[in-house]
Amino acid sequence: MFAFLLGLSWLVLTPVCIWRLFGREQSRLARVTGVLTLAALEAATLTVGWMEQPPPDLPGRAPVAAAPAPATSPRSPACATRTPAPESVRLSRRRHQGVRGLTIYWTASPQQCETATVTFQRAGRRVRIWLDEGAAGGDDVQGRESRTLPVRVSEGRAALDLALMPPLRPGPRYVAVDGRTGHRIPERRSVS
Repeated sequence: MFAFLLGLSWLVLTPVCIWRLFGREQSRLARVTGVLTLAALEAATLTVGWMEQPPPDLPGRAPVAAAPAPATSPRSPACATRTPAPESVRLSRRRHQGVRGLTIYWTASPQQCETATVTFQRAGRRVRIWLDEGAAGGDDVQGRESRTLPVRVSEGRAALDLALMPPLRPGPRYVAVDGRTGHRIPERRSVS
């Protein structure tokens, strides 16, 4: 609530302060008041941002354990780390907006993980894709983006939806490529 009020204060008070600073026939006191009001708003914004940051991990301090996954989930008991090969991909296109997302499909395992990390790299018309299930040790390589996303399973097929921000520009025919093998991933056509 405080952040909302702070944003509203910025919206209302900034034009008033600018008018007091640069308006004609403003007294010195009015100009000083405008500067002090803007400084107070900036200080409050920095304080709110500082307070919302998580504390840094200090060396020698034991990490806080995450809450265990609920036992009711059918896929949670034994999720093995693996690197599946993407078998097909569906590109989500919008006319005049380009490719806004990808749906990546692969064969599900008997102990399918609930999440997977997809790493991708855009290079011209190619989108290189790496998949990791379980605790992924993503390579931090320049030009690659990684996201951990939920996996859905249907009829032995696992899939995840990857939104591309910014979208791929309209025009060229994009090709999805398996990042590990360099082979092209076949595209699934949308059923309309």
